[in-house]
Amino acid sequence: MIIVPVDNLKEGMVLARDVATTSATDYRTLLIRGTFLTAEMISMLRKKGIKSVTIIGDKQAVMAKPEIREEHINHPEAVTPEESQKEQEESVYIPPAPAADEVRNQHIGKALTELNDIFSEHEEIKELSQEAVKKVNDIADDILVDIGNDSTYLGNQMIALQNYDDYTYKHCLRVAMLATSVAAQLGLSKRDSKEVIVAALLHDIGKSSIDHDIIIKPSKLTDEEFNEIKRHPFIGYNILKNSADGDFSGNILSGVLFHHEKYDGSGYPTGITGKDIPLIARIIAVCDVFDALTSNRPYRKPWSVAEAEEYILGSCGSHFDFDVTSAFMRAFNPYPVGTMVSLSDGRHAIVIQTNQTVLRPVVRIQGQNSGEEIDLSTDFRFLSVMVTGVYGGDYPRYAD
Repeated sequence: MIIVPVDNLKEGMVLARDVATTSATDYRTLLIRGTFLTAEMISMLRKKGIKSVTIIGDKQAVMAKPEIREEHINHPEAVTPEESQKEQEESVYIPPAPAADEVRNQHIGKALTELNDIFSEHEEIKELSQEAVKKVNDIADDILVDIGNDSTYLGNQMIALQNYDDYTYKHCLRVAMLATSVAAQLGLSKRDSKEVIVAALLHDIGKSSIDHDIIIKPSKLTDEEFNEIKRHPFIGYNILKNSADGDFSGNILSGVLFHHEKYDGSGYPTGITGKDIPLIARIIAVCDVFDALTSNRPYRKPWSVAEAEEYILGSCGSHFDFDVTSAFMRAFNPYPVGTMVSLSDGRHAIVIQTNQTVLRPVVRIQGQNSGEEIDLSTDFRFLSVMVTGVYGGDYPRYAD
């Protein structure tokens, strides 16, 4: 399989997995796996803000006499033209997506819907109801099970969720997903990891009390506006503290209150330094900044993963904790298996295996010298060769 940016899709490519929206108000399947893409479908995906899809990456996956499954015949949300359905069923066999992925995708859809309800972008939140608290805990339980140490799934979902209709609740979900993997890398217990997830899910809930025009302002904030923004950690802390007694631990409250503190003491709201900043807040801080930098914002285009990671590495000791940053770099795989990447020597390749050093995977060269496999982590001949980003050129209809 190959993960292909929507802007690089071609007519005739075949989907290897279902494509779903990530809108909480309209979460549904757009196209089912096995669909031959048309120009109209590609245009629709672009308009929906879908950033990438997974297509068949093996010529042998296109077979005659396929297995016919119920979801190919009767899928209520599919946007597959009826006239092409029969042709697809008779000419393409797509192995079923892993059941775990389907369950995890359902969990993400549920989380988006419920977080959207909880955050209520244009309404000030004073406290969380018992129902809202239960929903947050349920979402945290799902994330804890779904993400774990699965950096490939995390990488795919981070790509899928970074759409143009970006709201606070989506940002909080992505930060929670990133923080889950960081907590795992740090060896935190299940209980501590869940507290990290809950705090991450709610870290920006205080923004509900900030003028929404300031939140979405497309230009630089004035000093007065920035001072208003700086109130949101304390407001969020109070929202959780005012919720029903015992719902949120002191650790969770600390994560929300201190997630904008910096290691050198230049953060807010209190200016505490170093290890005095609770670990939960130090974890959220790295994930929060990474997601903010790599997401679309009214005032700028998203940074590339490489640019964001370079910034984070350069901010160790000033903004971020060294140990947490190291765990983050191990936890988040920006180039999952199937991603076509550009290399610093001018070639492009498909990631076929990930390594502990996620920025140096095993790749298969495409184009000239196609088929050569290189382990960028251990092959000393290629120590100077780096992945520079997701490939932006011409994609093959099927990978070799």
